[in-house]
Amino acid sequence: MDFWEYNEHNLDDKGRLVLPSSFRGAFEGGGVLTLQGNFVGMMQPARWDQVLRRMTESGQYASRELNYIKSFVTVFSPDGQNRVTIPARLRERVGLGRELALIGMGHHIAIYPRDAWHAIESELAAGGDLDDRLSDAL
Repeated sequence: MDFWEYNEHNLDDKGRLVLPSSFRGAFEGGGVLTLQGNFVGMMQPARWDQVLRRMTESGQYASRELNYIKSFVTVFSPDGQNRVTIPARLRERVGLGRELALIGMGHHIAIYPRDAWHAIESELAAGGDLDDRLSDAL
């Protein structure tokens, strides 16, 4: 399944996120949360397997770097209310607070602190010719 949309959601006091309705079907059987630089990545297990294999085979990551990345991986199954718990260690690493931005990135969902995503949007909107290039491309 491809993911293409933007959602704003909040974490509850236990670090749980209610999956947007448009993403629920993709994760009925579970999913994977992992560190992806400055955001949390949410993906289907088969996609994570592909990503990990590609990273391992690329030769760009030392064994200890791969182990570090793997240490942030969490396999999840949504509960009966379609909630997913994002572990505290992962939330702390990327600075997730209560307010989140969930962005469909095609093969995965990026979970950012909402203010961090808004800063990225503002920077890109003010950065120059993106609007013109988008208009030309579309």
